[in-house]
Amino acid sequence: MAVREFEPIVEMKNVGLSYGDNPAVLSNIDFAFRRGSLHFLTGKSGAGKTSLLSMLYLAQKPTEGTLKVFGSNVSLTDRDTLAFLRRRIGVVFQDFRLLDHLSVFDNVALPLRLKGMKEKEIRHRVIELLAWVELKDNMYVKSSEISGGEKQRAAIARAVINRPELLLADEPTGNVDSEIAQKLMKLFLELNRLGTTVVIATHSNELMERYPYPRLKLENGALTYVK
Repeated sequence: MAVREFEPIVEMKNVGLSYGDNPAVLSNIDFAFRRGSLHFLTGKSGAGKTSLLSMLYLAQKPTEGTLKVFGSNVSLTDRDTLAFLRRRIGVVFQDFRLLDHLSVFDNVALPLRLKGMKEKEIRHRVIELLAWVELKDNMYVKSSEISGGEKQRAAIARAVINRPELLLADEPTGNVDSEIAQKLMKLFLELNRLGTTVVIATHSNELMERYPYPRLKLENGALTYVK
């Protein structure tokens, strides 16, 4: 048990990613995220932040090097095991990826239902979280009928409802006002305090200056530690 506690939750050694014959999007990345850490991931548009996150949530495998998530070598892991590992990861996508035909409540409840949780407990947890992100009044509205900022909050609620071990957030405060942004950051910080490893991709210098956590910068396909 002690070994597992000190083992990095994500470990990258000489990791690279290319699409077909195109130049590498990412190259020679060596970094490890320890359990319970929080990092900001920054860089210009097109620097590869979304590509790096997609590897971390196991949507694609590196074309070079070794990526380990929860101790498993991603390149050597079969599809079923990868699907099981993904359940331990929460993801906030920049394009939300909500199911339009479902209500806000049902979108957020989905991870708990897939887990087999009892409906009474699901209802309690979902309503409590929707109240926190100020969506309780719209919880039975279809996700296709709410605003962009509301979709962002619903997507964040869905990502964190299962209390994931690893949370990856791609511009999570990009579509909300500063007051809601601070509230969402408090939610991420509370999850982090409870042990979740959090990686937040952002362009917001204001956010990073307000919360002085370590920054990782992607530039020309390389990852560097800023502070």
